[in-house]
Amino acid sequence: MQIDNETKIVSSIAIKQSKLGAAMHNSAYQYFGLNFIYIPLTVSDCKCAVAGIRALNFRGSAVSMPHKQEVMKYLDKIDPIAKKIGAVNTVSNDNGILMGYNSDWIGAMDALKKVCNLQNKIVVLIGAGGAARAIAYGLKENGAKAIIFNRTPEKAEILANEFDLEFGGSIEEIQKLEDYDILINATSTGFYPNVDESIVDESALKKNKIVMDVVFNPLETPLLKFAKNKNCKVVPGYRMLIYQALFQFELFTGKKVPFKIMEKALIDILK
Repeated sequence: MQIDNETKIVSSIAIKQSKLGAAMHNSAYQYFGLNFIYIPLTVSDCKCAVAGIRALNFRGSAVSMPHKQEVMKYLDKIDPIAKKIGAVNTVSNDNGILMGYNSDWIGAMDALKKVCNLQNKIVVLIGAGGAARAIAYGLKENGAKAIIFNRTPEKAEILANEFDLEFGGSIEEIQKLEDYDILINATSTGFYPNVDESIVDESALKKNKIVMDVVFNPLETPLLKFAKNKNCKVVPGYRMLIYQALFQFELFTGKKVPFKIMEKALIDILK
């Protein structure tokens, strides 16, 4: 594409950048022929980065860890859901007003809803960090009955109490559950380069359930391999990543791009 003074710029701010966001968004801009470009920025100073978005009149920005909490201090407005979750991963610049959103929970719920109705489902949620917070909010909103486990049980208990969900305890306690419908890994365990790690052993998984892993690199984690061995439906993390990016794209452009456009761009890099 030809970049000119009419080009709208979308950025991402992160301590360590990846090519994935740029690949997904730029493929979607190309699909529609939009005069947009997505530029990943390696950022250590969150405050200065937000000032740059404002000063340079970027259309918006994605926000990655560890900036998702700090960025909230420098925005003009924060969506009530993002405020409740306690993290912002998307900033929209609307005529100079910077508004913060959280699309992680949307990505996770959209990915899950493609395989089941969440109402009254019993969900094992593993983790107590930013991804777990977003998913806990989404599960509660969609009528699921989540039980939260974590390597540090105290953090799981705090999160469970905050969202009025059930506290399960340490990860080892999952083995004692008689039944559940869905198991979700909302931790970074298994993320590249630690591709041989799984948050639970195969013995902790029950047959014919739904297993979701938020880890998207590699495409198939050890947890998802274990799940397939137990005849479970699997929801890979890359689907959550795409659905949250679809929300961002529509927010920035007003257009809905087909899932397959971003999916191809993402998988071409990850496979």
